[in-house]
Amino acid sequence: MDLREAALRVYESSDPSAALRALAAPQAVEAPLRAAAWVDATGTVAGCWPGDARVCEHLAAAARDATAVRVVRLGEGGPEGEALLLPLGEPPGAEGALALTAEAGTFGQLLDGWARVAAAFAGVAARHRHLRQVEAERDELRQRAEESEALHVLGLAANRTLDPDEVLDLVARFTRTLLGAHYVTVSTSEGGRIRTLAAVGLRAAAPEGGDDPFAGQVAAAGKPLTLGGEGEMERVADFAFHAREGMCVGLGVPLSLFGDTFGALVVGYRRPYALSPRDTRLALTLAGHAAVAISNAWLHRALADRSRALEQAYEELRWSAEAKERFFASMSHELRTPLNAILGFQSLLLDGVVEGVGAPARNFLEKAYRATQNLLLLVNDVLDLSKIEAGRVDLAVLSTPVHEMVDDALGTVEPLAAARGIALRREVPGWTPPLRTDPDRVRQILINLLSNAVKFTDAGTVTVHVSAVEPGSAGEPAPLRGGAEGGAAPEAWLDIRVTDTGPGISPEHHERIFHEFEQVVGATSRGGTGLGLPISRKLARLLGGDVLVQSTPGEGATFTLRLPVHAAPDGEGPR
Repeated sequence: MDLREAALRVYESSDPSAALRALAAPQAVEAPLRAAAWVDATGTVAGCWPGDARVCEHLAAAARDATAVRVVRLGEGGPEGEALLLPLGEPPGAEGALALTAEAGTFGQLLDGWARVAAAFAGVAARHRHLRQVEAERDELRQRAEESEALHVLGLAANRTLDPDEVLDLVARFTRTLLGAHYVTVSTSEGGRIRTLAAVGLRAAAPEGGDDPFAGQVAAAGKPLTLGGEGEMERVADFAFHAREGMCVGLGVPLSLFGDTFGALVVGYRRPYALSPRDTRLALTLAGHAAVAISNAWLHRALADRSRALEQAYEELRWSAEAKERFFASMSHELRTPLNAILGFQSLLLDGVVEGVGAPARNFLEKAYRATQNLLLLVNDVLDLSKIEAGRVDLAVLSTPVHEMVDDALGTVEPLAAARGIALRREVPGWTPPLRTDPDRVRQILINLLSNAVKFTDAGTVTVHVSAVEPGSAGEPAPLRGGAEGGAAPEAWLDIRVTDTGPGISPEHHERIFHEFEQVVGATSRGGTGLGLPISRKLARLLGGDVLVQSTPGEGATFTLRLPVHAAPDGEGPR
């Protein structure tokens, strides 16, 4: 027999079965073989020729243990003859062995040439094994690609709708398709219970009340659980809903996002089915995508509900603002007009327009006149504060000399200062430039600051000092937003300081005095509402400036009205 030709025929074979046929058929003319078998390293017959050939246990064990080419006699428990054992692989026997059976004396004593045949067959076996491995990897990659595409389609479909019910239905249908299941349920936690909110493929309605105990167990465990299968069929009966659905095998995976489990995905098979790691992995992947989609849908619903609530709140706020504006507009007329009328009549009586007002009556009239003035000031402060907070303050910007505004404010406060024996001093340089600002608001601020200074000074003087702060100097303030010129950068800053010789203010109260209705200890005995300074600072900031305070207890206080200096437009000068 030509062993070289036999080795070549074997090597050119496409798989081990073809190699066995190639090895046996050419030899049948000169030295016919009874059979040819491939026994792997475990002693299992991996292939044989002819197809109905039988390999006895004795021969299979001898082939399994073979480490060198040798001939063994047959006859124990089978037909007599001999078998040639050809160990495969490196080291010999690693890939099992070939067992060729024939009549006694067929193989002779020259066995070395058979090593080539064994090597050729081992090469075919290795090539075939590698091919099978590559095909398996290809199939797995194709399967994963199909799964990825399906998951991508699921993501796109879920993102096209943000309705939670539609998303849950999409998740159930995609899961059933990808896993080849008979039915799928999607359950989520609601009010401390796991309720089935979506299902596909059910024979009957969803669980009564929406509860699925198996889904609850999966969610509580936070990991995949199986139901039914070999040796576990009795467990299905523990869950009435799935038993009614005819479940044989079930798989449940949790719906989790960022470590928070909020439901479960249950996959049911009505026929025996061996769950594989691939099924569990795919179910977990689907559950992960589903958890994100469901969470997004819930978030969208929450945002929609929140948006509706905000729209309703905004509408109520707008209505309240309009009602507030109507109220203050009405109060401006309903309160100020009667108070001004009362002041007018009281002034006429005090001026002697009506005869017969005696000294006791005059004394009462003077007290009533002062009380009415205080009430009018309070009403004006409250209404001004409300307008500022509502952004309803209109500024009339004019180019106005500083000394006029200072003199007007001093003239208003002078009677109060004279009554308390307080001297007023004015220090306004002649070179002071005009300000482009709202002069009425500046006067209002200065009157508030001067009135406070006179009220809190028992003896001494109140001084008004005006000075400029050049850009780039150490005293230049930080930029302020807004202002009478729409936020334009000022050329310089002008400080109008009101200094008194009163008791001073502790440093911890420097900011507190600018809060609405706040007064430091001892201030309430001197009157006032605690609105003058807050209104003054808010008005100053509307004008692009600020009101600052410097004070040391026992050394008086200095309040500074700091305003921006802007160039007047061409053709516009002081009033």
